[in-house]
Amino acid sequence: MAPVVKPLGALALLLTALAIPILGVQPQVIRLKPNQSIDAADAQLKAQGWQPAGDPGLQPFERELAGNRLTSLSGCSGTGAGFCRYDYRRGRQRLEVITVAGPDGSGLVQRWSETPNLAR
Repeated sequence: MAPVVKPLGALALLLTALAIPILGVQPQVIRLKPNQSIDAADAQLKAQGWQPAGDPGLQPFERELAGNRLTSLSGCSGTGAGFCRYDYRRGRQRLEVITVAGPDGSGLVQRWSETPNLAR
């Protein structure tokens, strides 16, 4: 025998499902922009609840290449275009931001990727 759905129960379920996005339960979209300064991206990410998760054991040359004191810095390439990586976390989510050196040497966002951290 199939379960009987009461009209009011179905209506309550529908209203609850419609209210979830309104209440802000949906995940925030990362709105970084290519060529955005890493300083602006860092401030934006922190405002969205992302916490810096950089490498505290960086080499001095990596700090120098990055040109900043951001605690999200995880490392920089000593050759080529001067790529640097910045890491963030929010709950079980992880975010990696890759920068390239701009004309004045400051980091410009080139790409980013978000992954859930499945390990507890």
